[in-house]
Amino acid sequence: MTRVRTTTNELAFPFSLRPMVKDDIDQVSTIERESFPTLWPPTSYRKEITNKIAEYIVCVCDHEYLTVTKQSNGWRRWLRKKGTLVTVKKRLVAGFLGVWYMGGEAHIVTVAVKGEFRRRGIGELLLIGSLELATARDAQVLTLEARESNNIAKALYAKYGFLEAGLRKRYYSDNHEDAVIMTTPDIKTSGFQQFISKKKKELDLRYGTNSREYL
Repeated sequence: MTRVRTTTNELAFPFSLRPMVKDDIDQVSTIERESFPTLWPPTSYRKEITNKIAEYIVCVCDHEYLTVTKQSNGWRRWLRKKGTLVTVKKRLVAGFLGVWYMGGEAHIVTVAVKGEFRRRGIGELLLIGSLELATARDAQVLTLEARESNNIAKALYAKYGFLEAGLRKRYYSDNHEDAVIMTTPDIKTSGFQQFISKKKKELDLRYGTNSREYL
């Protein structure tokens, strides 16, 4: 998949997008609980990352790490019996996004950003990543649902070309709030690709980006 790197200033506070892997699941699940406290049951990401019609990406901080101490899973039985503790450094996950592909369409099923990383452009970076994933999968449109009351989220999606296309009545199980269905125009057109290219440049300018790579 496309890997996106951005730095927010000359001191370099970089973020990268990459596919979600098993080692990310604990951090992703924590962000999910923080962002969607009423969600039940929680998402089984161990199954989702092997789902052939889905792709999940994480936004990681290239220079920030989470230190985890856990029991060794070494191959020697005596080592496991001793319960030897090992310290592992993992890149800190700032946010994540999941896309499902069905019938020529791409659908964002979840997106969330860790509390302390909000309002730093991570949500926009994840949206750019989702649009690139959808383009690479030859999807015609990218869709999602947003709570009818979540004006901030709806404004962000509108900024990236999503249009309101209808309602799903009583969609959310916690309070039976309606969901607004939002969808892009045809993302394959040159006009929309130019639009997204412009949005990437705007994101660079807003956050003082001095380097961005698309691999």
